Amino acid sequence: MKLDYDAIEALAAVIREGQFDAAAESLNITQSRVSQRIKHLEQQLGGVLIVRGRPCKPTEMGLQVYRHSEQVSLLQYDLEDRLSQLGDGGSSSVATVRLSVNNDSLATWFPKVIHRASQELGLMFDILPDDQEHTEQKLKSGDALGVITSIEEPVQGCRMVRLGQMDYIAVAAPDFYEQHFSDGVTLESVSGARCLSFDRKDTIQDQWLTLAFGEVTRLTLHFVPSYEGYIECCLNGSGWGLVPGIGARKYIASGELVELAPGTAVQIPLNWQARKNSSEILRRLGDLVLEEARTELTAHL
Repeated sequence: MKLDYDAIEALAAVIREGQFDAAAESLNITQSRVSQRIKHLEQQLGGVLIVRGRPCKPTEMGLQVYRHSEQVSLLQYDLEDRLSQLGDGGSSSVATVRLSVNNDSLATWFPKVIHRASQELGLMFDILPDDQEHTEQKLKSGDALGVITSIEEPVQGCRMVRLGQMDYIAVAAPDFYEQHFSDGVTLESVSGARCLSFDRKDTIQDQWLTLAFGEVTRLTLHFVPSYEGYIECCLNGSGWGLVPGIGARKYIASGELVELAPGTAVQIPLNWQARKNSSEILRRLGDLVLEEARTELTAHL
């Protein structure tokens, strides 16, 4: 089968942008031309690729073609980079890498990766945020080419690199601490105080309870699915919560937050996993991720 890569580019643009008109603008062609190309590709492949709507959604067949286009884009980038090194000019190619990154990394150290990769490797990013226990599903499904995950078993066909560990510290605002923990931080006192949780998939509170007290208890939870919002709720006394040490230590030093039980940090290992034999640029990105992780994360022993 000889695929029409102009049509595949149009399909990828619609999936990325969510609308035919926005896709046409990004490709600098007419909307009717985008529709014609996708219709031709659907006829060639014998199936529907896009479900029209607001936004437009790919079918399973459409997703498979889109994932193929991402791989081709990275391989083309590799080729142009190698050719530019043989010639006198630099490569003008731009590749977009779809990654799934845990929310706390995305809010703390991973933006440095994005900055360096855009400057040094010429990459653009499409980030899918999720909990570190669930990002690997994006890799298994093909929705992402690389992930930051706490899962320590390599996904089949993937390269895994241990990055280090992110430490989570139980903290509260001073007034909240005085109100609820003046007689000590106990299993009973923490169960009677409002607690912050990122979402219903978040298990870090139970991990901390087990570490601090050897057992878990029922907690009264606020669900705050935003790193910035979570930190602000700790600062304003909405509840106590588990905050990455990267973000918490400056507030503890300034007296804006109090650590509930020093020495009970929950240590979450983080790993980089990406497809083997995908492209040279993805391998170089993995090396860059490791460099930044080593400066920001605790060594993973």
